[in-house]
Amino acid sequence: MTHVAQGRGAAAAAEDPRVLDAVRITLERGGNAVDAAVAAAAVQGVCRPMSGGLGGGGFMLIRLPSGRSVVIEHREQASAAFGPESMVGAGGQVLPDGERRVHGHAVGVPGAPRAWAEAIRLYGRLGLAEVLAPAIALADAGFEVDETLHREIAERRADFAMFEPTARIYLDEAGTALPVGAVLTNPDLARTYETFAADGVNVFYDGKIADAIVAAVNEPPVATSYRGDAARPGAMTRADLSGYTARHLEPVRYRYGEYELVGPPLPSSGALTIAEALGILDRVPPADGGDLVGHIHRYLEACRLAFADRSAYLGDGRIVDVPAAALTSDAYLRSRAAAVDVGRAGAGEADASWTGGVSSIDDVTSAAGTEPGDLTAAGASWMLHEPESPSTIHLSVDDGHGMTVSYTSTIVSMGGCGIVVPGTGILLNDALAGRAPGRGGRHGAGRPMPGMRPLSSMAPTMVQRGGRLRMTVGSPGGTTIITTVLQLLHLTLGAGMGLAEALAHPRVTQRGADGGVAEAEPGFLASPLAGALEELGHRFIPWTPMEGIGAANGLQWNDKGDVTAVAEPVRRGSGYAAVWRL
Repeated sequence: MTHVAQGRGAAAAAEDPRVLDAVRITLERGGNAVDAAVAAAAVQGVCRPMSGGLGGGGFMLIRLPSGRSVVIEHREQASAAFGPESMVGAGGQVLPDGERRVHGHAVGVPGAPRAWAEAIRLYGRLGLAEVLAPAIALADAGFEVDETLHREIAERRADFAMFEPTARIYLDEAGTALPVGAVLTNPDLARTYETFAADGVNVFYDGKIADAIVAAVNEPPVATSYRGDAARPGAMTRADLSGYTARHLEPVRYRYGEYELVGPPLPSSGALTIAEALGILDRVPPADGGDLVGHIHRYLEACRLAFADRSAYLGDGRIVDVPAAALTSDAYLRSRAAAVDVGRAGAGEADASWTGGVSSIDDVTSAAGTEPGDLTAAGASWMLHEPESPSTIHLSVDDGHGMTVSYTSTIVSMGGCGIVVPGTGILLNDALAGRAPGRGGRHGAGRPMPGMRPLSSMAPTMVQRGGRLRMTVGSPGGTTIITTVLQLLHLTLGAGMGLAEALAHPRVTQRGADGGVAEAEPGFLASPLAGALEELGHRFIPWTPMEGIGAANGLQWNDKGDVTAVAEPVRRGSGYAAVWRL
């Protein structure tokens, strides 16, 4: 397998070759793209456990053969006991990031089991036993730890050592990360998948696995050798789990030039923020086709504006009022586009410098009273506390018969909260770790609240033109998911690159913080492009995580019907793509 494959038939792209094996096996057994996507996600829970699995949630974007699209939203949900004091210590101070991450209150009710079961029931062809069979076999037989997984475990070694069932799976006898080449097995997870297949999804929300999850959250299974106090208990109840629902929602729809795009609605901020940024770009004088400096300059300016509004207004739309329609309205987008100077980068220092084109934003938002989000570092500073871990994982699947899935899932930080639920092999999320007092944006849309589904950046995206699907794309990477997907969309749909070329292109992320300084990969900083942009007033600092910005993959169709499956060529250990005639 390679990271690019082209042909006619079914297609998939993912981070791990064993995931593609699961897709192929499922399709060969008569499954469709939904069956294959769930099989792939279950295998990811075995061989990419630091990024996703049963203990987390996500957004599954499905395009049916009829052309209709639906999103299965299954973001992790806070317990009824979660609130402003949950991440505050005895002295009244917000707990440090590391202590919040391993706190029982950080765990949201997992949504993946519910979403997988409902996706198969409503849209699949196979039963759970057939769909989960590849994951069960892999968890029992085991697999060799690669460099990427070893590095990810090593990053969380101290946290994993706190919890006995986690250490037993992911650490060696000396308490260090399993070395490259070691065989990792997870028979408890295999038995959990078997129970899932035999007893149905309610076992996770109203049965013995639900009891095990509640016990692990409220009494973390600390190792006998652990002497610290960071593994604090949560307050999750069986009612929190039994009341959880996966929501089947209409996607966010927006346009960019001649293309129609769809993505997940709130509590994902991905599609709305990308929609605003592309809407701004659509209303700014375009760059010449070959003027890559002009394209990236406009992209960076649109990012800064859209992220200011994301910070100010976006949250769980079930709980807070979000002026989503106003932020993507023509009047508001024109006002934001008027703030873009195609020949000079904005200073990013004062909100007032960006409001000249707005006569009365109240006319656009009515009672919501939306005004442009603050571009100062203070206005956007809370965003810096969101996990920027490369955790989260994306896969793309098309069955060759008109059904396509673009699926981004997560346990949030790399390795989640570090707690493996005893007897299940399930590594739990830390979706609420970033929700603390004072970190909810200027209008408090992301403040800690009972039952909240925290704001996400996940952005599985599909691109259509003339009613035909032309491309899918998605990525992991915290808030850089948004800029990664946006950069890919702008380079392909705006600058005319193919998806493979755009995926390989060096990345830069502008999220509106630190006075408008952008972060860039080494390859970007070493290119003439960076120097030309600095002459326009842009400022860059190096992106230091070695994994790079994002780890995207996607599918692209040409006019003749061939499909090109593309995965990352280098980032996060590279990815894999395949096209099959089945």
